[in-house]
Amino acid sequence: MLTIGEQLCEPPIRHLGATPKAAWHQAIQLLSEVGLARGDSLMTRYPHQLSGGMLQRVMIAMALSCRPKLLIADEPTTALDVTVQAQILRLLRDRARASQMAMMLITHDLGVIAQMAEQVVVMYAGRIVEQGATALVLRHPQHPYTRG
Repeated sequence: MLTIGEQLCEPPIRHLGATPKAAWHQAIQLLSEVGLARGDSLMTRYPHQLSGGMLQRVMIAMALSCRPKLLIADEPTTALDVTVQAQILRLLRDRARASQMAMMLITHDLGVIAQMAEQVVVMYAGRIVEQGATALVLRHPQHPYTRG
């Protein structure tokens, strides 16, 4: 099993050609940016030693470690309590804006969609059944699945 530090350092080393030392410093900086103070103390810990909210933040740091232009977040707040969910969503939104990164958010939670998305695509049984501006789709849903 890899430590948090090993998992955070591997992508920039492999994909960006970072040195291990530079990747280590970048990982600590990313942990700080995602709201995990004292990131240096987390680097030697293992995933099972962290809470669910901390793990989500580490995963976001890992996803951001190679500076993507598009972040695909698949159910990023599942199994988190409401307070941590709000923190994670705010973090994702702020990071996307700060780095001019596009984000595709996959979720079953229409409340999350209302809060986070400008555009929405609703899928049912593997097919797109509705799409458009989030406010319009949520105010005037056309498909029974969207209506709930």
